[in-house]
Parts: sequence; C-alpha cells; structure tokens
Amino acid sequence: MRIVIPDDGDRLFPGTPALERLQRLGALSYHPDTAPGREALLGRLEGAEIILTTRYKTDFKTAGLLDRLPALRMISVMGTRPRTVDMKRANERGITVTITPGASAPSVAEHTLMLLLALAKQMPFMMPAMREGAWPRRSGVEVAGKTLGVLGFGNIGKALCRMALALGMRVLAWSKHMTPARAAVEGAEAATLEACIGADFLALLLHVTPETRGILSRERIARMKPTAYLINTGRAALVDMEALCEALRQGKIAGAGLDVFEPAEPLPPDSPFRALGNVILTPHSAWDTEGSQRRFVNLTVDNIEAWLRGRPQNVVTEDA
Repeated sequence: MRIVIPDDGDRLFPGTPALERLQRLGALSYHPDTAPGREALLGRLEGAEIILTTRYKTDFKTAGLLDRLPALRMISVMGTRPRTVDMKRANERGITVTITPGASAPSVAEHTLMLLLALAKQMPFMMPAMREGAWPRRSGVEVAGKTLGVLGFGNIGKALCRMALALGMRVLAWSKHMTPARAAVEGAEAATLEACIGADFLALLLHVTPETRGILSRERIARMKPTAYLINTGRAALVDMEALCEALRQGKIAGAGLDVFEPAEPLPPDSPFRALGNVILTPHSAWDTEGSQRRFVNLTVDNIEAWLRGRPQNVVTEDA
C-alpha cells in the first residue's frame, strides 16, 4: 500500500509514534513541505493509494487533480471538514475521505476563553502601557454573572460552554440544529441568533457555509451592546470585517479578540486592525498546541488503520 504525506509544512510528524505507525502500514512517502507547483505535486502523489493531507495545505479541488490519481482509494484529511477535497468527484470515484473531528476543540476553546478574559481585564490597554513604563488604571469586567452568546455548538462550543459555566457565566447557544435539550445537556440555554448577539460576550465558532457567511453583518454588529466584546476563533468570513473595524474604532462595541482574518492571512502589516487599542490579535494560532498537534497526527493515522481493517471511521461524504 503506497501512502503519501505530500504537505507536512508544519512538520507535525517527524519524531512521532504516528509516523512510525504509518511506516508499518505500507510504503510511505513523506514530504516536510508543500509542493512548489502542480507538476511537483503530481510527482509526489504518483501511485498513491492513500493520501494523508495536513491542515488543508493541498488543494484537491484543483481541476482534474483526483482524476490524475487512478490508484487513489482514501484521503485522510487533518481537519474538521474536507474543505480542500472535491467531494463530488471523490464520491463518484469511490474514494473514502475521513476527517479529524474534535482534535483541536480543547485548544481552541481555551484560546477563546483566554481572549474573553484578557478583554474583560483590559489587557489591550494594560500591557502596552506597562511596557512603556506607565502604571495604568482602568477597571475591568467581572465575568461571573455575565452572558456569553455562543454561535456554533459543536465540539469547541460545548467545551467553551463548560469552561464559561465554571466561571459563573450564563451561556446562550445558537446553531442551525440547536434544541433546548441539546443545549441543556451542556448547561446552556438554547437561544435565538438575536438573543446571542445581545449578550455581553459573543463567541463565533461556526463553520463557513452559504448560510453562515457574513452572519455577523453590519446590521447585527450595530445591534450588539456598546459594552459587548466579540471573540472570533471560527472563521473571519462569518463577519463583515469592514463594519467590525468601524465599530471598534468608533467605540460602538467595547473590544474584540480575533484569531482569524479576511480577505487573506497572514494579516497585512498595514491592516487597520493592528492600530486598534481595544483589540487582541493572534495569528490563527488557537489550534496550535502540543495537545492539538498530538491528536491531529494520531487521529489521521487512526482513520487510515480503521479503513485498512475494513471498519472506516470519521468518514464524510458531503462537501464543506
């Protein structure tokens, strides 16, 4: 069985037991970088029966790519959605596609809570002033008793809910398939989208779909409390970023913690968000912890082993 990792640009596999497991499963071709072009990529993938692709580094939606790989039988995606796979063609070809649900959930939930607390305790103001030799005074916000609106209640949303409840917060949850019973299992309250937008803190944890793209529109940002804080560790495409920047600059909301950006990443050096004193910016790093990395590499290999045993797990058939 020829197994190819074509794109480990983050070098997640070297020195791990997961890499050794893969080597025992078949003839492994490992590449610790991304291919410099299409022909180089095709050279790496030639004869591949199983592909393990890391963190959406390779675009398998490129026209005709899957059809250039006649031996391909499985793609193990390191991620929570097959965003870079042509699922229609994969299904037509009978190629099994698997994902790694929940692998980064604890880390992203912790990062979201960190941004929430740092905003509440005025860290965007305190830290720069302290570095400059000042002794700043500004009252923070006590989060106990405050309301957290959570848009998206998958693995990350549930983990964040448990953390927030431990701090004495009230959690309102919204998602496309939310029910009172589903929310109550985690101690949250099922709420409307508008109720969540009116919360003291708003966390965006949704996947981007045609229905959720731009869900936090200019109009909805305008309905947030002037004392509210936004935390986005989901996807920047959920938000009207221009309207958000204006609202932050004009003090129409109290602040924001942002880990994801549009229209491109890395965030440009001249981005207006970098000049805002009521914003905490992190470089799409919420997922990037040793725990998350360990779960990602192990689960992608678990999925391959399960498929080889004839008991596939974490299989997806829909595009996302």
